[in-house]
Amino acid sequence: MKTLISLFAIVLAMTFVSCENANNRQIPKPIRKLTTEQKDNCLTSVQKYHYQGKEVYLFESSSCADYPVVVYDENGDVICMPSGGLSGAGDEKCPCFYDEATDKEDVWKK
Repeated sequence: MKTLISLFAIVLAMTFVSCENANNRQIPKPIRKLTTEQKDNCLTSVQKYHYQGKEVYLFESSSCADYPVVVYDENGDVICMPSGGLSGAGDEKCPCFYDEATDKEDVWKK
């Protein structure tokens, strides 16, 4: 009986490791790096969207006042800041981001 329980525990542990690794492979390396660098600061979540024909990643830092929401491309380059910051309107380079972005997918949450 102990052997059966041990075997079940090993299979269960391998399943969790496999899923996590598979998910990490789908996230571009620059985005994983940015998440790791920012997760201990104000970062509260990362979502993937499709926006203007590209896969983009929205980094939300709602736990800190006046931090902008930042949208990165898959290379880790800043596309725009659709909201937040001192004015609350971001950098105004993508004012329609929330209306135009589709296929939201949660990537990381604090």
